[in-house]
Amino acid sequence: MPSVVSRLQVLPRALPCVARLASCMLRRLPFAPRSTDPDQPAQSTPPRLKSFLEKTLTARETPISPHSACARLPRRSAVRGVAITESVVDTLAGLVAINSVNASLPGGPGEAELAHHVADLARAAGADVELYDVEPNRPNLLAWIRRGNRPTLMFECHLDTVGLDPMPDALNPRIANGRLYGRGSADPKGCLAAMLHVLHAAASDPDFPVDLCLAGAVGEEIVMIGSRVMAERRPPVDAAVVGEPTELRIITAQKGAVRWRVRTHGVAAHSAMPEQGHNAIQDMATAIPALARGIEPHLDARPHPVLGHATWNVGTIRGGAGVNVVPDLCEIEIDRRLVPGDASAEVLHHVDAALDDLRASDPQVRIDRDPPFVDIPPLETPHDARVVRAAQQAVAAAGISPDPLGVAYATDAAMLSGVGGIPSVVLGPGDIAQAHTNDEWIEIAQLEQAVGVYLGVCQAFAKVGD
Repeated sequence: MPSVVSRLQVLPRALPCVARLASCMLRRLPFAPRSTDPDQPAQSTPPRLKSFLEKTLTARETPISPHSACARLPRRSAVRGVAITESVVDTLAGLVAINSVNASLPGGPGEAELAHHVADLARAAGADVELYDVEPNRPNLLAWIRRGNRPTLMFECHLDTVGLDPMPDALNPRIANGRLYGRGSADPKGCLAAMLHVLHAAASDPDFPVDLCLAGAVGEEIVMIGSRVMAERRPPVDAAVVGEPTELRIITAQKGAVRWRVRTHGVAAHSAMPEQGHNAIQDMATAIPALARGIEPHLDARPHPVLGHATWNVGTIRGGAGVNVVPDLCEIEIDRRLVPGDASAEVLHHVDAALDDLRASDPQVRIDRDPPFVDIPPLETPHDARVVRAAQQAVAAAGISPDPLGVAYATDAAMLSGVGGIPSVVLGPGDIAQAHTNDEWIEIAQLEQAVGVYLGVCQAFAKVGD
């Protein structure tokens, strides 16, 4: 029988009063007050009341399927606290309705509310939950189902999203044409919803083939600070499946990135008397070709069969106080993409050598480089790794190509593998083309399929061996 929540996705036209009463009742006010004990799950609707509502709505309304033309899902007040035993669509709706925009972005509240919501669901399922702050009020999450004498598999997903603008009604999940729309539906909360259902399956089955760790990391969308800290803590797991929208294709290779700032320093003066100053922007115009001479000869040093060659880009430039002032400062930001085999320390060594050559050729140039503000290693997980072979078996069983792919963008897998030494693959429902857009959505059929694929990875991981 469809859930009561699904029956309220569209209010019945014939009985608006009954529907309004049902909506109030399902929001648990005042019939089932929420527990204030953080270790206890929120109370569900009383069984007799739930039975009455189901019978009433069954008699008078045809439920709206998630695959129908258009359906409005309940707002957060109606979905917070429901158990993982609800449909994965309902679980995702609850996640999307929570604002978890990265705290480093304008107006972003951060990930704390979402982390605590996921922690509540995990505790209700029977998991041991650990929350620890990476930055103030920005907690990473680890939820464990451990019985011992079996391998341990991590399912990791970042908790943050990009900004809500310009997506209209970004926190009000809705269904249309077999898709669920909302910020984070594809990146990354569809993966997180499916992983929560795998956690529930693991908790419910004493013979589940692996011990399970559900991990949620903050800060992926900016500098991946959460996954770096998580990797540095060396969680005791054998491998990781990292959730990103890959259309359930297996990603084993990705580029890394190192980003840093370079500044030139001049002397301010009136533009009518430029000889009294020193132009920092003109020095930067000399510095950029010098940097190119230090960087570009190494871009093709390690061509990758899937990812291609390394790249670099001067992405921002700032300088000058006004058109009538000789600028005393100019700053650029540089992005250098890394392929497997590249190391950020080696890249920066070449940069520093180029800057030394520039200073030697023109002693009047004053130039300096900051330490990197982003340092993400590349990823390359061998195709014979246990987690890759398990993922291949699982996706092949679902009728999806098992051939591993590479991507140019970076994910938390880079930190778990490159910093933590955890063999990792990237795998999840949704299309990366929908991430960060003003019309973000995920195909419901693929979301539901992901639960089975993730369960298949667990089964295969226990069988394939090292």
